[in-house]
This record gives sequence, C-alpha cells and structure tokens, in this order.
Amino acid sequence: MRRHFFVVTIALLGVVGSAHAQSLQEGLRLYRDGNYEQAAYSFYDVLRADGDPQVRDESEIYLAESLRKMGLYVPALFYYTDVFKSGKRNRFYLNAAQGLLDIQAELHDHLIVPSLFSEYLDSQAFGKLEPAKVAQINFLLGELSVQKNKLSDAETFLKAVDGSSILYPKAQYFLGLVYSKRGQDDAALARFREAVKSIDPAHATAEQQEVLNLAHLALGRVLYGAGQFEASTQAFGKVARLSEPWFNALFDSAWAYFQMENYGAALGQIQSISSPYFSKRHIPEAYVLQGTTYFVNCQWDRVRASVLRYQELYGTMEQQLQAFLAKNQDPSVFYTVLTAETQREIPLELVREVRRTRHFADFHHMLSHLAWEESKVRDIAVWQGSDLKNDLALIMTAQGDQLKTAVGSWSKTRLAQLAAQLQNFSNQVNILDFEVADAERKWLEQGREIAMGQRARLPRPEIPTDQWQHWNFQKEFWKDEIGYYRHALRTECK
Repeated sequence: MRRHFFVVTIALLGVVGSAHAQSLQEGLRLYRDGNYEQAAYSFYDVLRADGDPQVRDESEIYLAESLRKMGLYVPALFYYTDVFKSGKRNRFYLNAAQGLLDIQAELHDHLIVPSLFSEYLDSQAFGKLEPAKVAQINFLLGELSVQKNKLSDAETFLKAVDGSSILYPKAQYFLGLVYSKRGQDDAALARFREAVKSIDPAHATAEQQEVLNLAHLALGRVLYGAGQFEASTQAFGKVARLSEPWFNALFDSAWAYFQMENYGAALGQIQSISSPYFSKRHIPEAYVLQGTTYFVNCQWDRVRASVLRYQELYGTMEQQLQAFLAKNQDPSVFYTVLTAETQREIPLELVREVRRTRHFADFHHMLSHLAWEESKVRDIAVWQGSDLKNDLALIMTAQGDQLKTAVGSWSKTRLAQLAAQLQNFSNQVNILDFEVADAERKWLEQGREIAMGQRARLPRPEIPTDQWQHWNFQKEFWKDEIGYYRHALRTECK
C-alpha cells in the first residue's frame, strides 16, 4: 500500500538513503521537541525517498504518531494501517495496533479499526499488548460481530473480556444481546443483570451510566417477550429519567401495562411520550396503542380521534419517504440530505429519528472531525506547496468519500425500515378504522347509543403507596410529572 510513495532512481539509492537517514534523526529530534509539523515533514521525506526498509518503517510509524498528536486522525489512520497490514514482521506492528486503538476511541469508530483487527489479527503478537488493550480489541471484535450477526464469533470475543476490564459491563450487555437474538431468554437476562450488577451507579462514568440504562431497557424487553409484564415495567422504571433510553422505556412500559389490562397506566405513558418534552420524537405507534386501548374499552369516539390524529400526522409520510427512496440510489446523497440545515425532501421528524441513533452520530462525528482536519492541513504554513500536503489531502478526500458512502448506505437502510414500519402502522390504523365502524354498526342494529355525550368524571386512579401524591392534570405539562400520568378509564362495553 505504501509502495506508491517510493519513486527512486536505483543508481542514486545508496546516496539518497544515506542523506535521508540523517533526516530521520532530525525528524526524531523535532518529534521529541514537540515540533510535530516539522517532524512529520521530515518523516514523510524519508518515507518517500529512503531505500532502507528499516528506516522507512521507523519513519512511517513516527509519521503516523506525529499526525495523531496533531489531531490529524484520518491520515494517521492511513499510515498506522499500512504498518499494521505488514504484520508482525514489521517491528512497529504493535505500536501501530496501539495507535489504531487510540484513533478508534478519538473518532468513535466502530467499523474501520475493528474491521482491520478482524482481518489482520495475530493472536500471538497481540498477547504482548497490555491487558487493557487486549480487552479493548476483544470488545471491538465482539461488537463488530454482533453488528454482522456473527453471533458465535461475538460470544467468543465478548467472553474474553474479563471482570478486571472497564469494558466488562458493556461486554456483558452485548452478550445479552447475542443470547436475546438467539432466543435464549434466561441466558440473556443473566447477562443483562450481570451488566447492571457490575456497575456502581454512584461512581459510574457517563459511558457506564449509558450501559446501565440500556441494560435495564433490554431486561424489560426480554421480560416483556417472556410474558412477565409486571417485572418488565419494574425494569423499565429503573431507566434513568431524562436519559436517552428513557423515552423507549416509557413507551415499552405502555405496552406492558396494556397487556396487564392496566389501561389507565398505558394511556398515562402515552400522554407522557406525547408531551412537549418529546415533541421531536417519532411516535406513530403511540396512536396505534392509544386507539387499540380505547377500542377494547368500546370508546368509539376516542378510537376515531386517535385514528384521525395518526392520519393527520403520518398519513402521507410513508408515501413521501418511499418516493424519496425510489428516486435516490447514490448512498452519499442520504448523508447530505440528513445533515442539511434546510431541506424538504424528507420530513424533519424522520431526519431526527435517524440522526439520534448511535451509528449515525458516530459516523457524523468522524466526518465532522475530518472536515476540521482538512481545514487544518490547508492552514499549516510549513506544508504549503509540498507533496506531503497534497498526499494528505488525497488521503482525506478518499476516506471522506468512503465514509459518506458507508453512512449513506446505512441511512438508506434505516429510512427503508422506517418506511416499512409506517406502512405496518398505517395498516393497523386502517384496521382500527374499519373495526370501529363495524362495531358502531352492530350497536346501532341492537338499538344502542354510540354517542355517549359528556362522560362523568371518574374517581382518581389508585395511589400505589403513601409516598405518592395525587393532583389533577391542569392541561399544563411539567417535566417532573412526565412518566407519572395515570388516566381514570372505565369500560363502556356491555
């Protein structure tokens, strides 16, 4: 991969090599002094022109190190990769591995570096790394295997992350996902609980707190799937308020309450996720659940109100999204559209739904940092007009194009999933619309009233314990009340 740099006249090889060996020493001096711009220039010059493979190897690893210390992670990634691919015969192989791990963390990269480790892993050489680095590599490989649905590989790598590693709780969480995908509920529950147990909430880092919330959410979902609805609501209730997974915990608990026939609690959770606090969320399924809840309680007018609200908000969204997907085939278009400040091709609600996912956020972080790197390279005075500047620009352009294609392809798939979900929800709403019309017809044939008029105010919902207080909703939403709404609902079925 690096051989395209070496255009050297053979007759001059010895002379040029000797001259640049001195430049390597100069580069090392500049590097030790923290003058990374000049050092990188020297290392690049040696790498391009020296005939000694040992000198070139040393120049390349120090070029990568200099670029990394300057925050130029993408071109550093290029040179680290070149050293790493040459294998353990290169004496700087492990240095490249450590550099790649540092860049993976800085760029929030869950694809490029893990894929390199997956393809060029040398288990014997990696055994010489410090245990924390080995654990990091095993976790990255496990996470990548989960994404690719290679569950056996994922299980092997994730189990290799032992309890001494800071990544242990996260590895346990991903192991739970592996077993959940296999339908092994008991094993999944055990791993999610182990993830929770291994985190001290009082001293948790931000990442560990996120894992804790995700583990509680996953516990609730597995319990729900196993029909343990009461236990699932308890797990959902442990997700931290105002955290990113909290919205999903509220909505998932609404379905659990519905299954328990606690319809007032289900409607209360729907009211929570429909509040202004979640105004930027995509919530089509909420109106499906709301309409279904009113339907089983024979409140036909309220079913119709839910159907009409769904149609008002989402009636044309699926067709608009399908038309956009059919028109655009180039993956890079999707990233451009999703990051545009003003655009009307995709509803903003769907744009936000894609943007808030971790995959998109991490890709966007990489591309945003790459844009900063391109600007920095252009502004470095000592590199002006040099081949180094031109080569780095080419590296960053090529990597940017690949990243935009990758995130564009992922985004297109995610948007197609959202379109399919909208079609499914629309079908359910149409069935509700048909069923409520049929139910009203049957009531009329039986001589029963379908227009109930104003409903009497019902007694307040049950108060769980004396630690709770009750007050009526005054048509004002307060953040502290979200998640605690409970409706008083009486069936009108006879």
